[in-house]
Amino acid sequence: MFSRIMLTLLAVILLVTLYPSNQVSASSTADKVVAVAKAQIGVPYRWGGTTPSGFDCSGFMRYVYNQVGISLPRTTAEQYRVGQKVSKSNLRPGDLVFFETYQPGASHSGVYIGNNQFVHASSSNGVSTSSINDPHYWGPRYLGAKRVIEEKQPTVQEAKPVSLPAGQYHDVDNSFWAHDMIKRLGEAGIINGYSDFTFKPNNEITRSQVARLLARALDLKPTNYSGDFSDVHSNTSGYEEIQAVVDAGLFKGDSNGNFRPNDPFTRAHIAIVFDRAFDLPEAVTAAGFTDVPSSSNAYDAIQRLAASGITTGHNDNTFRPNNSTTRAQLAVFLHRALYE
Repeated sequence: MFSRIMLTLLAVILLVTLYPSNQVSASSTADKVVAVAKAQIGVPYRWGGTTPSGFDCSGFMRYVYNQVGISLPRTTAEQYRVGQKVSKSNLRPGDLVFFETYQPGASHSGVYIGNNQFVHASSSNGVSTSSINDPHYWGPRYLGAKRVIEEKQPTVQEAKPVSLPAGQYHDVDNSFWAHDMIKRLGEAGIINGYSDFTFKPNNEITRSQVARLLARALDLKPTNYSGDFSDVHSNTSGYEEIQAVVDAGLFKGDSNGNFRPNDPFTRAHIAIVFDRAFDLPEAVTAAGFTDVPSSSNAYDAIQRLAASGITTGHNDNTFRPNNSTTRAQLAVFLHRALYE
């Protein structure tokens, strides 16, 4: 085990040396991911395992990407909800590949390393390499892929992004459906873009990001931190804002004592948290969303969200409570709650 850990460390150190921190690109990050994944080949499978002494499939994925500073959720199903979808024909080394095995949906995952190969923690062979097109098993079970490594065009010297005024972004033009709402929230300092002056409107928004937005919008400050989450520490991005929204009673953790800051924020979560944050009035008439039964724990909150005009649902009369929320969608919901 010690030799395997040393091999992993040497792989990461070598790649960091080859790609100094001020020159790290998507390709170099992908190279690191592939190197770390390959260094674990031979580690035995262990149910619930998250270290080089033994991995299950999602524990392996989380360990590998954590080595390059990318945090993934704990389970395969949760990991399938992060990142950007990638078609099989456009796979690149470092992408996450998913398979449907013992139950419907994503139940197994691996690191794509190129040439139709992926590294994964197999229950029968431990950490090993397989083909995504294996006709006997993995091929028919292939479900899809996600990319969590930001793409950059290779250049001799990174060009400095063109700066823009607050509320304006290179990827949100005047014709974009949520342009006005994103612009107003940006000008108010409630919502921010990225360092390259993009907003990435179609990216999923996470629980910690929503916590930061609501803390700014409602001017919430930490009081007496009532949360004691095993996955939130003083170096967690948005730590104080998470404290503030938990103290205000807007957010809660899960039954295992985790806040899950990197999990995507679903539409049902929007209803529940916005109901608490904005004290939404009772719905006089129920919105007849066909996919929100009265037995749902989010039913009342969804009804109040609709009655307040914050959401109208979809054209097919569904609310889609389990769908993740994009950054653009959250901006629209928040703008309506604050200004309309």
